[in-house]
Amino acid sequence: MKFKYQGSDSFNNEIDKLLKDEFTPGDLATLLKRNNLDVESTLLAVIEQSKPIIKATFGEGFWEDHFTYLDEVIDSVESIYPDKIADIVFKNKNYLIYNSGVYVKPRAEKYVLTKDLKVRQYDAIKHNHKENDWLESNQKIIKTNLIGKLLILIVNKFLHLDPYGIGLSFEANKPGWNDAMNGLPGLFASGVSETIELLKLTRRVNRYLKTHSHEKVLILKSTNDLIFETSKLKNNNDFSYWQERMTLLEDYRLLLEDNNHELINVEFSKYETFIKSVIETLEKAIEKAKTINEVIPTYLTYEASDYEKLNKVNDRGEELVRVRSFKLKPVASFLEAPARYLKTIDRVEEASKLYKVVKETELYDQQFKFYKTSIDLTNESPEIGRIHAFTKGWLERESNFVHMTYKYLLGLLSAGLYEEFYEETKTNYICFMDPNVYARSPFENSTFIAPSNNPDKSKHGQGFVARLTGSTAEFLSMWHKMFFGDKLFVYEDGELNFTINPKLHKSFFKDGSVSTTLFSTIDVEIINPSNLNTYDTSVDKIVLTNKEGLEETFNGNKVNQLWSLMIRQKSINKIKVYIKREDTKWE
Repeated sequence: MKFKYQGSDSFNNEIDKLLKDEFTPGDLATLLKRNNLDVESTLLAVIEQSKPIIKATFGEGFWEDHFTYLDEVIDSVESIYPDKIADIVFKNKNYLIYNSGVYVKPRAEKYVLTKDLKVRQYDAIKHNHKENDWLESNQKIIKTNLIGKLLILIVNKFLHLDPYGIGLSFEANKPGWNDAMNGLPGLFASGVSETIELLKLTRRVNRYLKTHSHEKVLILKSTNDLIFETSKLKNNNDFSYWQERMTLLEDYRLLLEDNNHELINVEFSKYETFIKSVIETLEKAIEKAKTINEVIPTYLTYEASDYEKLNKVNDRGEELVRVRSFKLKPVASFLEAPARYLKTIDRVEEASKLYKVVKETELYDQQFKFYKTSIDLTNESPEIGRIHAFTKGWLERESNFVHMTYKYLLGLLSAGLYEEFYEETKTNYICFMDPNVYARSPFENSTFIAPSNNPDKSKHGQGFVARLTGSTAEFLSMWHKMFFGDKLFVYEDGELNFTINPKLHKSFFKDGSVSTTLFSTIDVEIINPSNLNTYDTSVDKIVLTNKEGLEETFNGNKVNQLWSLMIRQKSINKIKVYIKREDTKWE
């Protein structure tokens, strides 16, 4: 995202020159640091006086998994501002709806009969004339609240559950996280990973419903109607239920082509039946998925077992068809669905069972003791995508793709498998790898590491293509849980509390102590003289020191509201966390 500065402040020639045109926060932060100016405060002040400029150019299709990162962003914000949820989710009515001008075609326009008489889903999107980037009504940009946008997202994703009601369909030319599985949309494929993530998001909305049912949802009337029509559907048969859902979705998409939309206010409680129904259906979907294979599947494909010709052809001369029934064809096991599912499991026994099952499969490289994207894909159809053309153990095919491996490790930590997590970090964290084998600095993440199945033995264990994006984000999430626990702040009984629940292995402590930094400026020291695993014990007390040198002590792992606000405002210099001793409490 770029910004256009509209303020009148003058800084210096170099910075003023940057601000005269469009700029990114990263460019400005670099200049501020170079000029010895305070980065955070100046950056915030400039952005506050700037106008955001969204420049999105549509490429090839819609990735099914991209919505999953929204839930993680909300989770991060909620961890720091749990007392502001009503403002963020309901009161702020400045959320826009992006209008790409690209629409997903209905089934009657994208289900085709190929020359070799196979039914496929091709050419699934169409470009319409677009006048503006944002959805409008009567030439005025529509603004809604976050809960309104979340409900739009949930109903749209839910309605294209696949014909067996298990995965979210790849119905718009692109798969999910693994780009190289780009042939899956043509095979009517769906992703169980995305079902898991949609369930997570819907459960979050359900939590908001329990505490904020009286709030108002600002939502498009067409979306509101779609939600209530969806609630009326009876889930008696997977295929007929799928047909009814898809028809509703396709009719709704046609309505969106009309740029005359009505925005309405609806009491949040009115959506209780819909939200409950979605949760129940998605929970059943995941249970169905778990029965397909010992390892919960990541991808499912569908073969048209019965169809009829529509006596029409598309622009490419292919015959269009209507499918009357599908046959399920699972794809070989991938690591992604187990990684995502682990983050939702609330029973350690179930998580432990999944962990042991995964480790006994080809998803685990026995030689290097790290994880791979998938098991052997040799017997899969080349139609699954370009991944099939890759060499084994190269790029996304059966390699240690570090981003996904780190997702899996984060899943272990989130599921409470602490011993297993720390054992796996020894051979899966880049920083602990032998640089002579890794063939680059262990301070540098790679996109992927060639495992022992790669035909070129000289490449085994080597990292390829430097990478600082997804794997770094997953690592930071692990760091957060390891040193602080799940939530930094909680809001209970009208009071904000800072909480800390470190989940550290005893090997992290040197001379009974380990240190880190919170919010870039607050030194945090965790003191553990008995050298215990902190996930096997608890916090005895917290000692805070503010910028004036005043100390305050709190028993247990919670801090009162006054000092919690000081932590959030970074008015604290030092946090000392004392872990309970084996013998006696601290004096």
